[in-house]
Amino acid sequence: MRSPQRRHPTHHLTVSLILQMSLQEPPVHVKTTFGFMGAVGVVVNIVLFIVDIVSDALLAYVLWKQADKMENKDVQSELFTWFIITLCIIILPMVVINIFSLLWYWQNKICLGDYCVLHKMSTSQAIIRVFIHLLLLGPLIRYLDILRYGIKMKREVKHVEMGTNGAHVQRRTPRGEVHAVLHMIIGRDTAMLDMMHSFLQDAPQLIFQIFLLYRSPKIIIGTEKISPTTTAVQVWKVLLGVFAMSWSLVSYQDELRRTVPNKTPLSCCATTTCLFWRAAMITSRIIAIGSFTAILPAGQNPQTALSLSWTDSGGNLVIPYPVVAMCILIGHWLIMTAWLHAQGTTFCSQENGSGRPVLELLYNCVMGLVHIFCYINVKDTPSRRRMVFFYTFCLIENSAIIAVWYVEMVMFPEWFRVGLIFSVEMLWLVGLCCVIGYYGFLHPDHTDLIQHREQASWRR
Repeated sequence: MRSPQRRHPTHHLTVSLILQMSLQEPPVHVKTTFGFMGAVGVVVNIVLFIVDIVSDALLAYVLWKQADKMENKDVQSELFTWFIITLCIIILPMVVINIFSLLWYWQNKICLGDYCVLHKMSTSQAIIRVFIHLLLLGPLIRYLDILRYGIKMKREVKHVEMGTNGAHVQRRTPRGEVHAVLHMIIGRDTAMLDMMHSFLQDAPQLIFQIFLLYRSPKIIIGTEKISPTTTAVQVWKVLLGVFAMSWSLVSYQDELRRTVPNKTPLSCCATTTCLFWRAAMITSRIIAIGSFTAILPAGQNPQTALSLSWTDSGGNLVIPYPVVAMCILIGHWLIMTAWLHAQGTTFCSQENGSGRPVLELLYNCVMGLVHIFCYINVKDTPSRRRMVFFYTFCLIENSAIIAVWYVEMVMFPEWFRVGLIFSVEMLWLVGLCCVIGYYGFLHPDHTDLIQHREQASWRR
């Protein structure tokens, strides 16, 4: 059997892999714990999920009301188009996520056998779960699963006599071991779903809402009928989306460490630093891309600025900047996908060591989309050079597109354009400082290495 230290666990990790580790390594679920901070993390995920749904519904509503109030039919038509696009960005990713959630529940039933959560419920409970997924609320029931099995795992302990001196220690019962396996599997799958949801829904939603803020009729053609509530909800959605993306990345990173042998979970300080790192980098990236997408060339007719006009005021053919931005992002995705594939990832390889080229390429394509916005280490090897390449590449790209925005958007005052460029670069710098601080002082492997050296020095 290949050592699981050399690959990331996937959603089809079976109990045979978890419970039948080599004698040198204990089963992964032995390290599974559920304390106060674990419960707080689940509650944060539940609250974040509910707030995200409410904010999505409120965003769609205020855009629809804004479009309905417009007297100009052309402007009203464009605003309704914006409302429909926003609605599609909200609903379609939720459909995909809930389909994957049900699919993974079914795969766990096949792989885990008697350990599977679906074997522990009645027919009516299974129907309720399917119904909840049809309502696009599947992640919510998964959070409740994590909370439920974490509590049961913590309760199922007993005192066992160990050694010749009759000392008693606490050990989980067989039922508690089952709950530990379920808690770990469901937690890992849910973290993956959260990350998928963030990059399928929040990332495009943030870019689109920044585009709408720039292309507001109040800014472009001087109308005063844009409600402050609409702008406030859009800004709130952008801020919430940045936090949701950052939190999902940190949660996913922590869950990966929990399901790999000999990996220490993130500390509270490390988690906070990672959260600032992700939030700063993502915000810088989102502002740069969203601003570039919303560029309105000086020669374009302001009356047609609300739509993707292919002609300027003189009737000459021009390529809209949203199309240019899409081409840049596609190019970035292709470069990242090829780069990841060249690293020789083994995420989808079988347990006997044989590869799955098609699935591996598909996985690299998905991770290429993630790498449009942030870096994720896809191999359990030192990543310093890969991170230097990625962040240097993104810095050059961000600087180039925000410079084009500065030159083209002369309709805004100088202080605003300079301030935005400063914000993009400064946020990137803050994120870089957090990366250095995390890997230099707070990374669990770095901390374990220092402790090991100190213990060895003390023994000498």
